[in-house]
Amino acid sequence: MAIRHDEHYSNTFTRLVSRNGIKMKAAVAVQRKLLELMFIIYKNEQRYDPQYHLQKYQNEKVDTN
Repeated sequence: MAIRHDEHYSNTFTRLVSRNGIKMKAAVAVQRKLLELMFIIYKNEQRYDPQYHLQKYQNEKVDTN
């Protein structure tokens, strides 16, 4: 579901499939990213922010200028 509905994970999946051609390998990589995200959110007792990746990218872009 995340591969279909979240642009960040969709891009990751597409990049990995184009690199090695194995869809299952790319799907498992996305699942691992989601599992790590869930663990971090649980451990830090935070709420999920779907715009986090965009904010992080924008902050990095501002810092480099």
